Amino acid sequence: MIRNILLLFCGLLFFRVEPQAQSYELLSSYSQSEIAATASSFGVPSESLEGSYGVDMYRVSYEMPYLSDTIEVSGALFVPVQVPESCGLPLHVYMHGTIFKRTNAPSFMGLEGDLGALMSTLGQLVLMPDYVGLGISQLMHPYVHARSESDAGYFMMKAAAELASDLGYTLNGQNFISGYSQGGHAAMALARDLTYTNYGDDFPLSGAAPGSGPYDISGTQFPLTFDANSYSNPAYLAYNVVGWNSYYGTLFDELDEVFQEPYASAVLEMLDGTHDAVAINNVCPETLEEFIQPWLLDSIFNNPNHPFNLAAQDNDVHEWIPEAPVEMFYCTQDEQVFYQNALNAAQWMTENGSEMHVATNLGDYDHGQCAELAIFSSTLWIQAKVDECSTAHMSEPSRFTDFFPNPASREVTLSPAAVSTRWHVLNLATGQIVRSGQGQIVPVEDLASGMWVLHVEGRGKALLCVVH
Repeated sequence: MIRNILLLFCGLLFFRVEPQAQSYELLSSYSQSEIAATASSFGVPSESLEGSYGVDMYRVSYEMPYLSDTIEVSGALFVPVQVPESCGLPLHVYMHGTIFKRTNAPSFMGLEGDLGALMSTLGQLVLMPDYVGLGISQLMHPYVHARSESDAGYFMMKAAAELASDLGYTLNGQNFISGYSQGGHAAMALARDLTYTNYGDDFPLSGAAPGSGPYDISGTQFPLTFDANSYSNPAYLAYNVVGWNSYYGTLFDELDEVFQEPYASAVLEMLDGTHDAVAINNVCPETLEEFIQPWLLDSIFNNPNHPFNLAAQDNDVHEWIPEAPVEMFYCTQDEQVFYQNALNAAQWMTENGSEMHVATNLGDYDHGQCAELAIFSSTLWIQAKVDECSTAHMSEPSRFTDFFPNPASREVTLSPAAVSTRWHVLNLATGQIVRSGQGQIVPVEDLASGMWVLHVEGRGKALLCVVH
């Protein structure tokens, strides 16, 4: 606790320049029909997405502080078009997941480009920072580094606010954050800083919905990673070590102090921003025993002040008390980011007095399977909290809340409901009806754990969480 207070105090005192310069270029324009096709490709049910706007996508270049310098970074900005002049837009910062190749970043039309249009058609101004070392930035990316992730988000928010007049939009003062995987970590870092630092004076947090992030690196992610004989993506470990060392400079002098040869030389050569995860994983060994220097783990785990431990603690993002709603989505078969990160974050927040957070189990899915569920759920979650000024909306269930319990394990009770009330349970990803019935009771005992859509005719849809 004392360490975290000191880190926060030092962060508040740390001198930050206030970069102002920004530029933009139009990359693409999405029509409503193109966005509808994108929704279908992601498995989003057509009846769940009702977007009223086309979307313009821009690459924004802007300045941010990094180490002792001011650097230029980039990000993707998605603007809904033909919004009524009287309507201000909520700001939604989406933090992307792990990217090794610079040109796979959001502002270079990666997968997140499609996601951004899907979110923005609802009437949201969507920002996707590329982060330091990705997009136009040629530096080494400091992978899962909380300070630079948060700064990339905050200074892009400032850039977007300053571009409002040029690009023809206004902001309504609502500020939401989401992200998945590394993006879940980045979303928590930015949400914390909007709560605890003067960043929140400019952009007070309205809510955050991170998914499957390594929030507790020092106490959960690292120990569980090395509990096993192998890790699903050993390239991530190298990315983490090399990235952190580019910032702290204390983790190693030569990479073979951490990884055994020939792997140390091979991965270092490929962490140049031009290779993707598949290529880098292919030069890594199958087991951690072959990859990590045999003496290193004992040295780390037996020395709380080891540089790896200090860096990990500096990038833990779970020990803070939210003042706006925070919902952490996770899946229990996640082999890349262990779900205990969300549970431990929620436990710490609860024990320290928070009443504004919840950790939600989306089901027994692995990291890839969980991604669309978490991203879709967070978009629904945010849209339910938006002060709407248009007909664009996601048919978000939380607008219909008169049923209980939720989460449920055996059955759900609709209140009130007549014998003739018709209801349906839909698969969240496909929109397929899996169960229909009438009356007050909706049985869910034989449904798999995870997120479902409950549709009550005449009353709307709701996200239903089933847990066993």
